[in-house]
Amino acid sequence: MANQKEEPSFARWGGNPPRLSLAFFYGTLLLLLYLTYLVVVPFASPILWAAVLVVIFYPAYQRLLRLFRGRSGLAAFLFTTAVILAVIIPAFFFAWVLAREAAVFYQVAERFYRQQGLEGIATQPAVTAGRALWERVRLPFERLGFDLNGLLLAAINAVSSFIVDNLKGIAKNLLDFTINFLLTTFSLFFLLRDGDAIVRGLKALLPLERKHTELLFAKLYTSVSAVVHGTLLTALAQGALGGLGYWFFGVPFPVFLGMATALVSLLPVGGSALVWVPAAIYLFLKGGWIRGILLLAWSGLVVATADNILKPSLMSTGTNLPTLFLFFGMLGGLEVFGVLGFILGPVLLVILAAFLDIYKEFSSRPATGIGDA
Repeated sequence: MANQKEEPSFARWGGNPPRLSLAFFYGTLLLLLYLTYLVVVPFASPILWAAVLVVIFYPAYQRLLRLFRGRSGLAAFLFTTAVILAVIIPAFFFAWVLAREAAVFYQVAERFYRQQGLEGIATQPAVTAGRALWERVRLPFERLGFDLNGLLLAAINAVSSFIVDNLKGIAKNLLDFTINFLLTTFSLFFLLRDGDAIVRGLKALLPLERKHTELLFAKLYTSVSAVVHGTLLTALAQGALGGLGYWFFGVPFPVFLGMATALVSLLPVGGSALVWVPAAIYLFLKGGWIRGILLLAWSGLVVATADNILKPSLMSTGTNLPTLFLFFGMLGGLEVFGVLGFILGPVLLVILAAFLDIYKEFSSRPATGIGDA
């Protein structure tokens, strides 16, 4: 062994200088990562939603996996089927309730129109009071040269055009939703079945100490769980409070409207006001001014405030983020990533905070690397 000639240091690189080989390797790796990104990014939304569902339901899946003695394929299939049924059955039920209530509403509206006619509607207390209020507001502005009637007409035309344009896209949006739902459930099955192996592979790739890697994944899990659970619990609370208000102030179909309030409270724009504002307008049109004002007060001070108080407090408990950072994380995430950004924004801030903690620990060490054990 001692008499053997030592090979040149670059022989193990195929006869090429090490720097050239390393440059080729990392350049090719970056190119492959970029091309893979282009392939995957059109399906990023359903994959990320599937990952969120895995994080939420993973404890339940683990119990099912133990029940089937580690048969991950069967457990993942049954769990994915249960998730599909949990979405489809409520969707059909909600559609059935919506169709039934819409039919009742149409009958009530038709009967009201037949009894009152256009002239009767025009003489309703709410309509006459609204016209008188409009005249009092309009005249001073007209003296200053502002045509409020023209501005109102332009606003109505703009809203009408917006509604028509969005109605045209309903079929396309429904098709997109169906495709994304199928892709999400497809991804959910494989993430459940192979999730442990995927996580182990990701952990092995991170050039960090084991405790830091475990910290990052623990933060990721707790932050996603906190954001999703906080959002759902807040939506349920708003639906219950809204339904209570509709029932107490005499709005028809309070249970259905409470369900609708819980559902629309998940929307980033409008929220629960998309239900309780029209409900108050209905009371105004029926002549119930006091009940309408009280419903607006209840909804604005209690229902809407629940979103501003419950959601940050529930989320901050699991994310350990200040409420201010959490608030802007959600808004910024919505602006950058869309609806999914409501979860991604706070999660990114949590991961950033974890990296800063790792950096503080690393900076306090004398001449050591972040990945040193």
